Amino acid sequence: MKNIYSTFKHKRKLISIILFSCFILTGCPLDGDNGKVGTDGTDGIDGIDGIDGVDGINCWDINSNRTNDPEEDINSDGTWNTDDCTTQTKVTQNPSVEFNHQHICEAFANLGQYPEGCPSTSHTKPAGELKQITGMLQDGTGNKAFSCNYPPNNGSLSVEERNGQFHWVLEGSFIANTQVITFEDELDEDLGNSCLDICKSDPDCVASLALSRQPVGNIVYDCHIFHSSDTVDPLERFCSNLIDDCILSSGVLLAAQRWGLTCP
Repeated sequence: MKNIYSTFKHKRKLISIILFSCFILTGCPLDGDNGKVGTDGTDGIDGIDGIDGVDGINCWDINSNRTNDPEEDINSDGTWNTDDCTTQTKVTQNPSVEFNHQHICEAFANLGQYPEGCPSTSHTKPAGELKQITGMLQDGTGNKAFSCNYPPNNGSLSVEERNGQFHWVLEGSFIANTQVITFEDELDEDLGNSCLDICKSDPDCVASLALSRQPVGNIVYDCHIFHSSDTVDPLERFCSNLIDDCILSSGVLLAAQRWGLTCP
């Protein structure tokens, strides 16, 4: 009897503990409230800078060897800078013959119709000798220069001021032919292939102009051959903002803008 009572007493105690535990669990939430967000930590130390990239190629360094080569000094002033990067502007035809080359005009003339604006049927070719122009002669005003000699023995090429800039002015001539020649052909006189040499081989040529430009690879020259006409307007082309660039032997005449001309 005693053992039965002890067993019952033990079970009742166990039931009481279980009921009390259930009461505690149901009366309190399982998760507590979230705490406040903490303060941001201190930024870490910056990483080490990366290695600098390779410097770019200068615009005048046409062979990308990072060396100032003599042929890259386009204006031959002894300094390699952005002045040597300027692409020569295209020479435009005289307005009166821009779309009328001589052979087209003369083809119409053979049909009895010589179009207005074409170079004249008569061509008074100036007498004299074809020479390379290596310098020009100032008139004393600082605004104009002559070729070959002072008036009245000057050539048909002059330098004249236009709105603060200086332009080539070629009288009585039009572009009859244009071709591309190499850097070596233009500057190596011994080869006999310069723009002036091409002009000398043409019996109607009165002037030549070799303009350097820089396509991918090597410097080349556009060689313009001029024939004479009694009616066309003067050809004008920008030379430089400084008259000295146009008239001195160390300026554009040496390498960038090379004129050949019939001098009296």
